Amino acid sequence: MGRRRGKQKIQFSNRTHPRSGIISLVMGAVAFVILLVLFFVSSANKGESGGWIGVAGIWTMALAIVGFVLAVKSYRMEDIYRITPTLGSVFNGIVVVAMMLLYVVGTV
Repeated sequence: MGRRRGKQKIQFSNRTHPRSGIISLVMGAVAFVILLVLFFVSSANKGESGGWIGVAGIWTMALAIVGFVLAVKSYRMEDIYRITPTLGSVFNGIVVVAMMLLYVVGTV
């Protein structure tokens, strides 16, 4: 049996998690939690929470749109793990679709 001399670093891949994908994932998770909190507060007040809920919803939607754009941009990078941009786009997409549905249903 041969012995290896010195320290050898085992490296399986040069891939990394893209910074914009990680930021997108964090933004999506934050937007999703804020969306759930807004749902809970609005439900607890029986839909009479006031204008601040709407303003918070618009800012949450803007946060999710920016996170979605970051996720899409990070797909173009090479040698990356695609899990963080994928999860970021899913979370942000869910928030954007939910907010769009809420605003469409609320105007009817």
